[in-house]
Amino acid sequence: MNKKFHSRSDVDSRVTGRLAVCDSFATQHRPGLSVWRGALTALGSASVMFIAAGYGCASGGSTFGQGGAGGGSTGTTTTGSGGEDPTTTTGSDTTTTGMETTTTGMETTTTGMETTTTGMGGTDPSGTGGAGGMGGTGTGGTGTATCPKPAGGICHEFIANDNANNRINYINEFTSTNPGGVVWKVGVGDTGANSPRTIEIVDNPKAKNGKAVLVSLNKGYAEFDLTDGTFLARVSNFSNVTGACRVPGGNTALGINPIIRIVTPAGATVSQFNLPVGDNLRAINRNPADGSYWLSLTESIFQVSSSGQQLWKGNMGTGTKGYAVWWHAGGGAWATDGEPAEVLELNQAGSVIAKIGGRTKFPDLDFFSGFQRTTTGTFIVANWLGHVSSPASNRPHVVELTPDNKMIWSWGNQTLARQITNVYVFK
Repeated sequence: MNKKFHSRSDVDSRVTGRLAVCDSFATQHRPGLSVWRGALTALGSASVMFIAAGYGCASGGSTFGQGGAGGGSTGTTTTGSGGEDPTTTTGSDTTTTGMETTTTGMETTTTGMETTTTGMGGTDPSGTGGAGGMGGTGTGGTGTATCPKPAGGICHEFIANDNANNRINYINEFTSTNPGGVVWKVGVGDTGANSPRTIEIVDNPKAKNGKAVLVSLNKGYAEFDLTDGTFLARVSNFSNVTGACRVPGGNTALGINPIIRIVTPAGATVSQFNLPVGDNLRAINRNPADGSYWLSLTESIFQVSSSGQQLWKGNMGTGTKGYAVWWHAGGGAWATDGEPAEVLELNQAGSVIAKIGGRTKFPDLDFFSGFQRTTTGTFIVANWLGHVSSPASNRPHVVELTPDNKMIWSWGNQTLARQITNVYVFK
C-alpha cells in the first residue's frame, strides 16, 4: 500500500467551504457552533485543528481548538441541597433522586454518580477566552495554548470513554497537574461494554456553560455537564445501543442493530429505519451537511440516508471489524478496522488506498476503535485493550499517528483507565 494519507494542504484547501456548511447548520440548529467557528477562524489554520472529516460541525465529531470547559475562577463555595434536577427517564416516567454536590472553589465531588472533579487551571488554552469559571465566578482566561511538557512535547485536551470502568474521563494536558492531566471523571450509571461508546458535545440549558457531553449507553444515552461532569439527563428504556447522535430539533438517533431509532428526550420513539444487513454495529456518526449516517458492520462500512437508503459502501478486508467511520471530502471515508489496529483510508469506489498503525510495527497496539483526524493529517485513536487480559502497566490507551505512520504522542496507563473505546478531542 504505497499511497500516503492526504496531507495538511489537502485539508486546508477545503476548510473554507466546510466552514460555510458549519455556519449554515449552526444558524439553523446549533447556535453555539457559530461562536466556536468565529474563534477558530480568528486563530487561523496554523494554530487550530478541526476534525478533517467533518470540519467541526459533525454531530459525532469534534471541534479542535474550541477549548473545553472554560478557564479558572476565583472560587465560590456552594453546598448542594439535593442536586440540580438529576432526571432519569424511562419511557415517559420521570424519577428524581438527589445528587448532593459540594463545590469549594474549583473542586467538585458528587456522590451517587461517582464524579470527581479537580481544577482546570487559570487560563483557557483556546486563546478565545473561557466559557465560564469552574468555581462559579470566573469568566475564563485568554492566551494561547502552552504545553507544559519538555520542549517538543505534545499536549491534548480531550474526552475519553472507558467502557470497562463505565466512566467518562475529561483530560486537559495543558492545564491540569493531576496524574494524566485528568480534570474530572464520572461514572455513567450503566454497565456493560456499550457503556459508554460514542461521544459528542450538545447544547443543554441545564449545563453551567450551556454545553453537555452526550454519550451512548447500553440502555440509551446520558448527558453530563462539560464543565464538571455533573449528571444532567438520561434515556434508559432500550437495550444493545452502540451509538447516539443528536439530531436537529433535540431528538436523538440511537444505533441499535439492525435499526437506527429516533427518540425524544423522554425516550419515546419518533421513527426508525432499517440498516443494511450485517453484524457488529458500533459507532454511528451523522453528517449534518446532508443528514446521512456513517457506520460499520464487521468489514463493511456504509453511508445511509436519514431513511436508511444505502448511499455508499466500502470494504475494509477480511479479518477486520470496523468501529468508527468518518466521511472523506470528495468521496470515500476513513475508518478504524479493529484488531489489525489500523486506520484505513478508502476512496470513492470503496477500496482501501492507505493505512497506518498496525500491531506488527507498534506492539503496544491491540484494537483500534474511536478516532479523529486533525488538520495536520495526524490521527488520534483509541487503542482499546479489552482483549488483553493483563496489559503492561504503562501500555497506552490513546495514540497519535502521522500520515507516514509514526507515533508522536500517547496517553494513559492501567491506573488511569482500563479500556478506552472512544475519544473526542478539543485541541
